[in-house]
Amino acid sequence: MSQLSAPPIKIEKAGLASGSLLEALHAAAFYQPGDETWTARAFSDVLNAIGSFCLVAIHQQADAQDPCGFAACRVRVQEAELLSLGVTPSFRHQGIAKLLIERVAAGCRQMGARNLFLEVAEDNPHAQQLYLSIGFDEVGTRKDYYQRLNNQRVNAQTMRLVLD
Repeated sequence: MSQLSAPPIKIEKAGLASGSLLEALHAAAFYQPGDETWTARAFSDVLNAIGSFCLVAIHQQADAQDPCGFAACRVRVQEAELLSLGVTPSFRHQGIAKLLIERVAAGCRQMGARNLFLEVAEDNPHAQQLYLSIGFDEVGTRKDYYQRLNNQRVNAQTMRLVLD
């Protein structure tokens, strides 16, 4: 199977009024029944918190711009956390998640962070492989961290990327 060529993507910082857009992107990215979804209010809380930011990936076409991915992050002193990351299904496997993570890491470095942490569900091997390929290391497990809508609990792998 041949690799798709990457679409023309622009990464922008989300504005304070972007909560609804981010909610819609999150819902589209985590579309399987039982996956957690974030509300516009949750994203607004991140956008309004000191040291936090969100990025939006936008597919640029000649006549339109189509938001297709997002990342939410917070930085506290020398540590940062990737709170959520998603790419809509029709744009997956084209390097957009990697591009978002690279931009998050650059932003965190500029804000003085030395490490970027995240949690990823143990039942999400594709995301785990992506993070490992970028340079994240597994540093721990959070038992029963995620709760699916069917009340099933899933462990999370805690991962870290050294930024300096």
